[in-house]
Amino acid sequence: MTNSKLLKLPSQRQLVDRLLHLIEFNHPFIFLSGKPGSGRGTLCESLLNGLPDTVRVVSLIGSAAMKMADVRQLLLQQVVARPLFNPQDALADSFFRMLDGKPASLLLLIERADELPADLVGELWALCRHNDTLASPHKLAITVSGSDAWCRTQKGGLKGRAMPALELEVAPLSPPEQRIFLYEKAKELKIPTALLPKPKVEEILNGAHGHPSAIMQSLEDIMTDRRPKKRQAELPVKKIAIVLALVVAGLLGLSYLPMFDEMGKEEARVQPQEEALPSPIGSDPLTANAASGAQASGSAETNGSQVARDWQADAKTLPKKVESETVTTESTNYEGRRVVISDEVVEKLMTQPNVSGALPTEVVNELTGVSSQAAATQKATPSTQPSVQKTQGTAVPKQAAEPAALMAPKVALTPVATLNKKPKNHYSIQLMGASNTQAVDSFVAEHTLAGKVWVYKTRFRGSPWYVVIQGDYANSAQAKTAIRKLSPALLKGQPWPKSFAQIQKELKQ
Repeated sequence: MTNSKLLKLPSQRQLVDRLLHLIEFNHPFIFLSGKPGSGRGTLCESLLNGLPDTVRVVSLIGSAAMKMADVRQLLLQQVVARPLFNPQDALADSFFRMLDGKPASLLLLIERADELPADLVGELWALCRHNDTLASPHKLAITVSGSDAWCRTQKGGLKGRAMPALELEVAPLSPPEQRIFLYEKAKELKIPTALLPKPKVEEILNGAHGHPSAIMQSLEDIMTDRRPKKRQAELPVKKIAIVLALVVAGLLGLSYLPMFDEMGKEEARVQPQEEALPSPIGSDPLTANAASGAQASGSAETNGSQVARDWQADAKTLPKKVESETVTTESTNYEGRRVVISDEVVEKLMTQPNVSGALPTEVVNELTGVSSQAAATQKATPSTQPSVQKTQGTAVPKQAAEPAALMAPKVALTPVATLNKKPKNHYSIQLMGASNTQAVDSFVAEHTLAGKVWVYKTRFRGSPWYVVIQGDYANSAQAKTAIRKLSPALLKGQPWPKSFAQIQKELKQ
């Protein structure tokens, strides 16, 4: 098992799912191509982890020092427990003799096949052709990995089989996937954040060109870099502290100088001031009449040095007792008004024990006249209720009718005879696959593909599987060219070329 974060990236995970689908359905011969450092080895590890238990795996990692006899011996030792064979015999002769006619599910996975002898691909292809001639053929799938140029050269020389060899390319990682891979691997290697500033990260990503192995190599170089670092000069802490103390002392000394200057100026300005006090008031201002007030006002005007003036009783005198009268007003805003409460109201407040500091409701209604307004409101309310109920009743059918308009139209399955008439060496483009027809209907409706695609039903791992394909092309090159012309929305699903030989085989599932 592997914990590599590369396996969780969307591009790598989708390529692994495609390989698992091909191995389980068609048992093909696959070339896994890619530039050095593109992550082919990690992809093979992910493929092995996703295989079902019913598939027996025969794996090999090639090296330039291996000879063909060594390759046969390493492969055949994994087929049965105690094999008896001659390493000089062809691989197909020993392979089927040891299986003894018992049907089996096998996957031959050979990494770095471009470093092994050139006869290996021919013997593996002969193994597939011999298996096709058996009455009960084995479920045999072969996957070899190598460089781009080597895979294209070897694939062109393999002929004589109904299902041609396939080539899957491990593309470089996209910029967001490169950044995610770098930070996840740095976290696994416990690289401090200080060693990965933003300029260093950009330098690593620009030099890697989307290859995971190049990013890993740069991170390992950071961890293993033991060169002596230049020691940074120590800060003169003592000198800085002394300078700060002197500055603070100087500021404090300057802050005291203005205080002494202001004290001297205030002492010079202080002078004795003598003012004449006003004459005492001879009578009570509340009981004085208007004539005495006028006389006091005249005497105050003649005396220019007098500070306080006599009381002028211009306002009305306060009442000696509460007047028994009520206030009636059209406005309900009593702010800034004087309200006189009657004796009856005061008596109610004093005799009722259930009042806690506030006026009773009936008293407040009596003062403000709310009771009459409430009665008028209650009469007007019933006339408005039926209209509201009618409005609510008419809105319900519209809401119930809206979901029916959102359902996608039903897409019919393509007749099997139509697809079986297609030449087996022609290719089509697989746009998507799903386990239910609702997903197919939504996909066709979303991309307006009604009448432009074929939809057929097969089985995948014992369950129904619906596949959407488009187009009929003479070879895989034309199909790849058509894929590049698809809309960006369809390219997000990563469509891929699919031979009609493979489609016709899936129809029999």
